[in-house]
Amino acid sequence: MRVVVKHGASICIILFFLSGCTGLKFVPKGELLYTGAKVEIIEAQKIKGKGAVKSSVKKIIRPAPNTSILGMRPQLWVYEVMHPKKEKGLKQWIKKKLGEPPVFLSAVDAVLVTRGIDAGLYNSGFFNSYSQSSVQLDKRGKSASLVYKIYLNQPYTIGDVIFPAASDSLNKLIDKSAKKTLLKNGSRYSLETLVAERSRIDAYLKNKGYYYFRPDYILFKMDTNSSNHTVRLQVTLKPSIPDKARVVYYIADVNVYPDYRLGDSTGTEKLVIDSINYFKGSNYIRPKAVLNSVFYKPGQRYSSKTQQLTLSRLNGLGVFKFINVVLHDKDTLTNDSLSADIYLTALPRNALSAEVDGSTKSDNFTGPALILSLKNRNVFKGAELMIYNLSTSFDAQYSGQFKGQFTYNINPKVILDVPRIIAPVRIKTDDLYVPHTQFSVGYDYLSRVGYFDMNTVNLSYGFKWKPNRVIDEQFLPVSIVFYNIYHTSPLWNQLLVDNPLIANEFMEQFIPASEYTFTFNQQVLKDLRNQFYFKGDAQIAGNLFALLSWLNNHRHLNSDNPSKVLGVSFAQFVRFDFDVRHYFHITPKTNFVVRMEAGWGIPYGNSSALPYAREFFSGGAYSLRGFQANAVGPGRYVAPDSLNNIFYQQQGGEIKLEFNVEYRFTIYKILKGAVFSDAGNTWLNKPNAETPGGEFQANSFIQEMALDAGAGLRLDLDFFVLRLDIGVPFRNPAMPTGQEWVIQNTRPSSLVFNLAFGYPF
Repeated sequence: MRVVVKHGASICIILFFLSGCTGLKFVPKGELLYTGAKVEIIEAQKIKGKGAVKSSVKKIIRPAPNTSILGMRPQLWVYEVMHPKKEKGLKQWIKKKLGEPPVFLSAVDAVLVTRGIDAGLYNSGFFNSYSQSSVQLDKRGKSASLVYKIYLNQPYTIGDVIFPAASDSLNKLIDKSAKKTLLKNGSRYSLETLVAERSRIDAYLKNKGYYYFRPDYILFKMDTNSSNHTVRLQVTLKPSIPDKARVVYYIADVNVYPDYRLGDSTGTEKLVIDSINYFKGSNYIRPKAVLNSVFYKPGQRYSSKTQQLTLSRLNGLGVFKFINVVLHDKDTLTNDSLSADIYLTALPRNALSAEVDGSTKSDNFTGPALILSLKNRNVFKGAELMIYNLSTSFDAQYSGQFKGQFTYNINPKVILDVPRIIAPVRIKTDDLYVPHTQFSVGYDYLSRVGYFDMNTVNLSYGFKWKPNRVIDEQFLPVSIVFYNIYHTSPLWNQLLVDNPLIANEFMEQFIPASEYTFTFNQQVLKDLRNQFYFKGDAQIAGNLFALLSWLNNHRHLNSDNPSKVLGVSFAQFVRFDFDVRHYFHITPKTNFVVRMEAGWGIPYGNSSALPYAREFFSGGAYSLRGFQANAVGPGRYVAPDSLNNIFYQQQGGEIKLEFNVEYRFTIYKILKGAVFSDAGNTWLNKPNAETPGGEFQANSFIQEMALDAGAGLRLDLDFFVLRLDIGVPFRNPAMPTGQEWVIQNTRPSSLVFNLAFGYPF
């Protein structure tokens, strides 16, 4: 086999240039450039968990070497070649912002690092383990690295754990809390676990009224047994702790200042409501709206849970800028009383925002969007939030198959968010997070110029709540969508005649549905190395209307002759979909993400097909990035030329299955990179003459999966992410049998560019 390398001279020149970016030629005489450290574990016997030990040791090692990319140090090179003569200016900015000062071996205190490693080993239960360091010189004598050898011996595990005898009420409670201790027999000794156990006991006691108790009042006495490598722990109290720490405190009075300004907490009028002193200074908000979120009551025992619940619920109202709860001693005969003063500073009532957006879609349609939003907080003086949104957009194709075609839409929407449950049945919630009831009404006018205009009206009523930090739930008992198409062109009318399935999808109809959404998201737990995400959604539509129709007409529903309400047919279906993701954080700057999406919709009764807005689609910037938006599927279906040459909404499916994998890494600070691969498709539930090859078959769906791969760049500013992904189709199920693998036919024109905002998942 003969390999011909073109442009060899150019490659050699580039490599020669890059070889000068190592930064070694700038190392002064007598110094060595520090290139990093390696950790070696030396174990006397096989020890479980040595990988975790190695990772923890690497976190202790300081300093970090100069940034290196394939042996090159471009940031160090920039720092050394820049010689600004002024303290300010472009060269100084380049040197400081783009450059990186050299890290020499002389700046590394290996002895101090080994001491830190030894302390970390001891705190993790490796009492008889230690570390040593050695220097490894580079062959050229310009750089050096360090090797830290960890001599690891068998760790100590927790044996007996003894809690204090119930000599008084405080010790009795500590002993009672032992049922939920974190100190488990047989687990490895860990200082981190001891600290967590102190915090657990402290939280338990604070919830029992011990307001002045502190975690550092708890001591652990340790007795080691070298014969079986166990530690006997005794939980005890410091010999002398303040008397206040031994007293159970009660709330004497609660004072609420809803109109607090810095330095001024007095209200013009004092109201006593349910034994709470409410100092009213204005009519900004009704007292009941505030006091429903205050869980302190005079006479009740102090509890930190009550304090946390009050702060969380007041913050969840969304109308206060600052919330401050101050507890202080109240002079009483028993000296066991606290006053709770709650200071609230309101947010401005109105907030106006405008957002100008621009998008380039993977179907080559480009255009601007304008979004205006007016928020009226506390609109009815009960912490209600009224949101008035107006969005409008314009999309056109300036080159490509549909050059000159364009669409525009106008979408006003009003949302009323009430921070409590409004339902026919009284529902009491004591979660940390405020439950919300939302009412919304929206209208969307869409003009697909040259084809049709569409009116869509949306009405919904539902609830949102959070049982805990990682779970969100939403239930919409009422969600009604009505849409109709008018001003249709002869071209569009002919399309519907030729494709009855599309005609059923776009027919004028109601979509009366109920919907439940459950989200579990560990991404809010920043310290968690591997994070899991799940979102599931279930919808059911048309059953109430179907029951009313049957009671009125006493006939079973038939999609060929659909029942109507006010002269308009209604959709009837069930639909389920879920999105599962796992984020593996390999290093602080790299992570690996996998995602699976699946969905299934079943039309029945009054409907022969899912409405277009409820179908599943595949392809595009947030899906299969090697294919145009919504262009994959259903199944092996190939759209006829009569559709390919017409600018219309793409064909969707009733079943969806999609897999995505992505490796993400940092190139330089806010510039991130990624490589990815996607696979998936959509299908119909059963064969359809208008969509041949589109049905799902259990014995062949794997062979009908589209496949792509690609790479991308991301400008990540945390609050804003601009993403460019370039996808290459590998396998296209719409191709003739035996020709599905299209990677060998890849050309520059086959690449799909996706410019989008945010990460794809």
